[in-house]
Amino acid sequence: MNDLTAKQTAFVQEYCRNGFNATQAAKAAGYKPDNAYATGAENLRKPQIAKHIDEYKAKIAEKALCDTEWVVKHLMEEAQGVGDDTNSSARVSALKSLSEFTGGFDANKQKVELNQVTHEDWLDKLQ
Repeated sequence: MNDLTAKQTAFVQEYCRNGFNATQAAKAAGYKPDNAYATGAENLRKPQIAKHIDEYKAKIAEKALCDTEWVVKHLMEEAQGVGDDTNSSARVSALKSLSEFTGGFDANKQKVELNQVTHEDWLDKLQ
């Protein structure tokens, strides 16, 4: 961030750290609190500051994607019973987590409700 002043660098770091609140970032970076809202908005319009913020967001998105892929991969392995230290409870938990991650069964809920069979009906069909 050699193309930014010390305050601008602090602003970028605080803005990315605090959940993208420009006013709070301006205050934390040392800008006057009375002008923090205007200064934060002004800083966001500066191309060199916007570039560094965009680079940070891209790095975070890439890291989050990798983390998500890793989690899903390992949940799939657990759900499939891969490994020596797996058990039925862990498989059920992994399947539940994967279901929640993908939106659950909401899309199929109506079909499931329409095809519900009582225990007695199921036993009758077996005979």
